[in-house]
Amino acid sequence: MIGTGGLGAEVVGLNPGAALPFGMTQTGPDTADSVTGSPDFYHFGGYFYEDDLITGFSHEHANGMGVNDFGTIAVMPRLGWDPGFVTGSGRSAPFSHAEERSSPGFYSVTLQDDGTEVEIVATRYGAIHRYRFAEGDLTPTVILDLGHELGSVHVDQASIEGTLASGEVNAYQLLQGAYSQRFGGLKTWAHLRSEPLPDSGGTWDEGGLASEGQLSVEGETAGLWFSFPPGTEEVTLRVALSHTDAQGARSNFQNDLEGLSFDQLHAAAEEEWREALGRVRIGGGTEAQRTIFHTALYHASLWPNVMSDSDGRYRGFDDQIHQADFEYHTNFSMWDTFRTTHPWMTLTRPDKARDFARSLVRMYEDGGSMPRWALGHGYTGGMVGTPAAQILAGTWLKGVRDWDAETGFAACLAHATSAMPHASRGAIEQYQQLHYVPMEAGHGSTSLGIEYAWNDHALSLWADSLGRDEDAAMLTEQSRWWRNNWDPTQEFMVGRYADGSFHQISAPDRWLEEYVEGDAWHYLWPAPYDVEGMIELQHDGDAQAFRERLELYWYRVESEEDDTLPDTYYWHGNEPDIHHPWLGSLAGFPELSTGPVRHVIETRYGTGPDGLDGNDDAGTLSSWYLFSSLGLYPVAGTPSYALASPLFERAEIDLPDTTLVISAPELPAHAQVPTRVEVGDQLLDAWVVEHAALRAGETLRFSFD
Repeated sequence: MIGTGGLGAEVVGLNPGAALPFGMTQTGPDTADSVTGSPDFYHFGGYFYEDDLITGFSHEHANGMGVNDFGTIAVMPRLGWDPGFVTGSGRSAPFSHAEERSSPGFYSVTLQDDGTEVEIVATRYGAIHRYRFAEGDLTPTVILDLGHELGSVHVDQASIEGTLASGEVNAYQLLQGAYSQRFGGLKTWAHLRSEPLPDSGGTWDEGGLASEGQLSVEGETAGLWFSFPPGTEEVTLRVALSHTDAQGARSNFQNDLEGLSFDQLHAAAEEEWREALGRVRIGGGTEAQRTIFHTALYHASLWPNVMSDSDGRYRGFDDQIHQADFEYHTNFSMWDTFRTTHPWMTLTRPDKARDFARSLVRMYEDGGSMPRWALGHGYTGGMVGTPAAQILAGTWLKGVRDWDAETGFAACLAHATSAMPHASRGAIEQYQQLHYVPMEAGHGSTSLGIEYAWNDHALSLWADSLGRDEDAAMLTEQSRWWRNNWDPTQEFMVGRYADGSFHQISAPDRWLEEYVEGDAWHYLWPAPYDVEGMIELQHDGDAQAFRERLELYWYRVESEEDDTLPDTYYWHGNEPDIHHPWLGSLAGFPELSTGPVRHVIETRYGTGPDGLDGNDDAGTLSSWYLFSSLGLYPVAGTPSYALASPLFERAEIDLPDTTLVISAPELPAHAQVPTRVEVGDQLLDAWVVEHAALRAGETLRFSFD
């Protein structure tokens, strides 16, 4: 249940439902509070740990994102039928955490009012539900509500065709969430089958009118119920989804669910997770630390989701149906995940990193632009920059090949130099002219320029690797433009007007117009790939002055109370500054990483529902923990990792042809700078290691003499 709660800015937004690694669905409970209902902010993932009611079990949920979306194809078992069940509040059932269980691939809960036991097992494209009903004279009922909405989500269209004789239902839903509405809505088809067969049923429409015996309906709030003979003790419901079409849902049903029992599918789900999670093994640490690590590994393995059906077809970003000869994925929270999640996959799951790269290139080929925040089958334009640059460059530079890198590079280069139909860089023409984004361009100007420069640094390395010398030189120059927002008088990265003058910020701890989700402290050191450049720009090359400011910064961070508001100096619950703990090692001051990294590990992670510091953002905070607890951290868009003291005495990561071992046999209980770090038989003379050494299976050894 880690990450299913939190308050204020520390709301995490995870759902404890059943899922497979990178599967299409995450089927779990949507909840509400009997007094306050389900406020949008606390139900990004449909579930909030403090709630006491379940309103339904939907089949797709956001993975720790900070907006309301998904909640597709909701079902709910109830003992008996009541016309009031056509609404979530009318059919809601109390539940207790004492009778709730969540494990990889599985979720179960007992509804407290009628005693119905709910068990759900994930499959690749759907789920199998098993409902056990109490004995009595009431008719067990299974409800399908296509008008079910999470927070600000709205359903525009829905249709249902049910058949009593086969217990089957074909359904379609067009859902408009905070992000999916930006491309016209998320299209979902579903095929369902109940066992045993129902003996009665009905539907309702947007008027809320229940029509018994009528099994087809269309409307914004279309719903259906199947009832079973009194005394029916168990009902199994099989559900398969597709975002391609109805044929895809039926095909996925046949390949995913046909002919397999609940217990067989449960065993298969457990085995798939055992294989996925068993690729990374740790030794040492406390029980709590190991729990946090393995849960983080689970959360980092949920997204991106497979989007192509079992037959390889998928709905592209042009809203047309295409064929793939690989597993096409979607739901890329890229502004977040380029920093940690994608580097984690490139290291530990290069097979998935390859599919992710192929998927991003396909999105460009189908839709005409590289996405910035890809959801379902469309562009959302969420957040800023061109984070595909760091993702794809990092994938290529770390040796993951067999995907169309030339097309991917050309797409990212186009975004770096010109306006694009979708997910274009904001104010790109002014940026090219001024070499910074002016305040007049609107919100987030400073952050935009910072993101663009990091994008272009990754592209410059990629261009050099591809032998594109002219592009590499041009992009290297652009990657230095982050410096143009540094005001030496205010000593912060600040907004700049078109006439060249700097915006005089009112206070560095205030959220101002020039920053995206942060303040001046969060954006103080924006270029982990160019630490020497930051020292030169901010301190005239005086590394000791940089060290002193960094040391004072961490004193302030550790002195600030960790409350439910965004932290002033270092806010781990959001992305722009999560590399700050690693700047010490990158600058040659490992003591200013070893202490800060351990501080974040110990104060921003836990084993409770509030065990993450904010939105996990598709595994971003989870992946930060995974890397940091192993003593290394990726400089996104490069082949380099910063180093600091690990948390565990030993870790093993299975790679395609070998095993990477990270060893710290004399690891002290408290954070301490290693006396030396070796990779293989090479003694490192800097606090950085390159990916090639890790990929070769060399042992990374931390010594403490």
